[in-house]
Amino acid sequence: MKFLFDHNISVRLARMIDAYDSPNEVRHLSQDERFARGVPDAVLLETIRHDTPRPVLVTRDVAMRTTPDERKALASSGLTVVFLRFRNLDFHTQAVRLLKLWPEIVREAEGAKEPTAFEVTAGARRVQRLRPTAEL
Repeated sequence: MKFLFDHNISVRLARMIDAYDSPNEVRHLSQDERFARGVPDAVLLETIRHDTPRPVLVTRDVAMRTTPDERKALASSGLTVVFLRFRNLDFHTQAVRLLKLWPEIVREAEGAKEPTAFEVTAGARRVQRLRPTAEL
């Protein structure tokens, strides 16, 4: 599988997961020359939806679920997305939580029969399946 970490997540976390998870491709948007920092989410989603294979987007931008233009772009993208709700956690705590839950994130993303939104909260012990992204 291919995972793409958004600019709003530390590139160090993406590199850590990439080193840890060699069977999957894990990249950060800063490693993709198509995307400058600050690229609008609608443009990002429209671009990566055409990638083969389609990546799983890992982001902290929960506004994608509520901002009308972003929500529409996500719903029509055909992408699976993982929302990390790690606000106010220091880097070390984020790294430990993400590393601990990563195998479950991969299993859930692989097992999704259709593009699906997932959420991982700061105190989570599990990955929560939200709904198909087309229904957001």
